[in-house]
Amino acid sequence: MLGITLSAQTNYWEENFNSGQDWTLEENWTVAGGKLQFYWSPSVTNFDLSAFSSVIALPVNIAEITLVQYLDVFSGTGSEFAEIAIHEGSESTIIWNYNLENGNWGTWGGTELTLSLEEFGGQDIQIEFRTYGTDSYNWNWWDIFEVRLSALFDKDLALTAITGPTSIEVIEQGTWTVDVKNFGLEAQSGYAVKMFCHKTGNLIGSIDIPGIIEPQETKSFNFDWSSNAAYNTAFYGVVELEGDVFEQNNISMSQFVRVNPDIEFDILVWDNDNAIQTVTCPEQGDQIEPSTALTRVLDIAGYDYTYVTALPADLNSYEMVFSTMGCYCVD
Repeated sequence: MLGITLSAQTNYWEENFNSGQDWTLEENWTVAGGKLQFYWSPSVTNFDLSAFSSVIALPVNIAEITLVQYLDVFSGTGSEFAEIAIHEGSESTIIWNYNLENGNWGTWGGTELTLSLEEFGGQDIQIEFRTYGTDSYNWNWWDIFEVRLSALFDKDLALTAITGPTSIEVIEQGTWTVDVKNFGLEAQSGYAVKMFCHKTGNLIGSIDIPGIIEPQETKSFNFDWSSNAAYNTAFYGVVELEGDVFEQNNISMSQFVRVNPDIEFDILVWDNDNAIQTVTCPEQGDQIEPSTALTRVLDIAGYDYTYVTALPADLNSYEMVFSTMGCYCVD
């Protein structure tokens, strides 16, 4: 069931395995380090083990599933199999099956596999990754790094990015660029592109009917802005199209913007946590240490700081001191 990738497809659903909260994992299956993995250890004989996604409601015009994966084989005896299936209630359909006697599948770091999902249009499904055979010792591992479901819509504009300075001075004018892509099957002209300020809720600028955008074409639009006061905010972009079938991609992620005050700060960051990734980054979606969350915010805001893992004896030279403690278990 290998599929041919069509043009003008929308990424309807995607999974990058930054957490495993939406997956049901049986023995030897884990989600960690940005991947779903089946690992041979502990060795299991006569096994049949799976990882199941949560229920996904597919649109009628669903097109394909694309996976980035790598399967590493220790011993291809012919009795071990990797399988991908789609579940609709009690019904199960195998869309990919691989016998380990064929050796490794893909390349280190992941290779794309694209399969058709057209027969499941309009259904509620679960994705199953299944491993079975006589002995898991014959495997090394099966890594799935990414899963994407794509759909075909006539009208679908997406705001894919907003870029520009993360800090400016008072009165200084900055320019931010908003990128709009046409994922639909039809060319569009009657749309508007806007940029807003999170802090005030104000509309920074609007470009109405900014020209024809063809299927799969990306156009960029510039917005200028300045402030007579110092404060922190974030900008986000919106694309508006009447009849847009998939509005979930019409608003961009926010970009932090700092209007710098005429004040200098000496900042100390004391990383005193236990190096365990306990925080989910709201912007990037990955699992990180508390100290990383803090330094990312300071980096985005354009602050200089001193980073230490041991607290200095004298703190008098710092106006701000941040400390992270992490998550500890106490007997």
